[in-house]
Amino acid sequence: QRFTWAEWRRPVIAVIITFLCTVESSMLSIGEWPYMSTIDHDATSSFYGISTAVNKAGHAICAFVFAVWAHRISAIRIPLIVGRCITLFACFMYIFVEFIPANRRWWMMVCYLLFGVGFGTSPLLRSYIARHTSEENRSTAYALQSGATVLSVVVGPMAQIAFSWLPYPGAIIIPPNLKFNIYTAPIWVAVITNVIAITLTLVSLDDPKNEEFLEKETSPAAPSLSFGGRIAQLRSLHLPWLLILLVIFSKIVSQLALGTIIVGPMFTAMYAFSGEDTALVLGIAQVVVGVIALALSLLFFVFKLGRFVSMRALFLSSLIIVLLSYIIIYPFPFSSSPMQPFNETTRSGCNTAEYSWCDTALIVNIIPFLITMVITNAVAMPSTYLSLDTIYSKLIGNIDQNIMQSFFVIAEDISMVVSPIYAAEAFTFAVLNVVIINGVVFAIGTPLWLAAWKCL
Repeated sequence: QRFTWAEWRRPVIAVIITFLCTVESSMLSIGEWPYMSTIDHDATSSFYGISTAVNKAGHAICAFVFAVWAHRISAIRIPLIVGRCITLFACFMYIFVEFIPANRRWWMMVCYLLFGVGFGTSPLLRSYIARHTSEENRSTAYALQSGATVLSVVVGPMAQIAFSWLPYPGAIIIPPNLKFNIYTAPIWVAVITNVIAITLTLVSLDDPKNEEFLEKETSPAAPSLSFGGRIAQLRSLHLPWLLILLVIFSKIVSQLALGTIIVGPMFTAMYAFSGEDTALVLGIAQVVVGVIALALSLLFFVFKLGRFVSMRALFLSSLIIVLLSYIIIYPFPFSSSPMQPFNETTRSGCNTAEYSWCDTALIVNIIPFLITMVITNAVAMPSTYLSLDTIYSKLIGNIDQNIMQSFFVIAEDISMVVSPIYAAEAFTFAVLNVVIINGVVFAIGTPLWLAAWKCL
């Protein structure tokens, strides 16, 4: 089947908006912890974990709110614009954080919350793609959306690397506290991407209803259905609920690989990298991740691999990769070294006042750690998103997917709310013992997936 613009126009526009919405997150995530610890010395890894959880909590709650709103008005354009405006406001708050005289970490936490709220519109774009693609083309469309996400993983760190020559405090724009440096430069790019996303949504995104949805929503019974009635209607559908719950559980399990490895504090405390070096090394690693993941997504899109590759096998392979990565990064004595002492000037190294394990714990060599991180994030994570998104969408079927997609995102966010707090506390008190727990969870999730293999 040939590519036609008439058929793919709406999915492609949704994919472009997805890129614009996600690129800001990839730009800011690299420098968040180094920046917070630089401008507020009272910031700890535990506080950073809580801030990350607050971001995900805002995302989870507002993903549901935006989905209900879009469902009620049978449109996504207005909710999308509102979400982008909230994020734009958060960008300007982030820019002016150093005008706050004290406790700047709390101001940054509010920014993270608003970023999460604004990005709560993400399930709307997923359901929009599901609505405007055939089941045959859906895996290809989701591969394209996944490609947009990983392209943001390339562009975001490149923006960070581009300003690596401008260490903190950098250039003073408005004395004394409005500064342009390696940490703040990406937020200015995020302002631009937000403005473009709002403009594109206003000009190019439409909300046509296909005949099936139009008939349902104009039928005599439809107006009388409240939101609770809609939920009851969903429950009454003959959907494979057990399989849906399994896919949701698998999504939560897969998020552990991201949410429980707090890379920023690990680099500054365990590997003794300065804030600028952390941002630079993570930026380069993210670019490599993005290039590989983008190539994978393009293979699925160009060669329509979704029609030939089993999505259930793709997810299983990603589980195995993550499980192996936990084994590799565990600090075995033969492959590890002691922590570096704390340096007050660079605010790097293991601080015995904050971490009780500095003198006894080991850390795996940086090279295998980086290689494992790149492979996991470049291959396993995109494969997870593509496979589970496709399977979940097909299990739901040809219905208005806004609310069901929001449930999927909320389940993911619940994991991302709990895991950073858990990871930060585990990091503070028990360093990498979290790796053992994650490995056990993945070991449980794998046989469950295999048990349902024939039904997926």
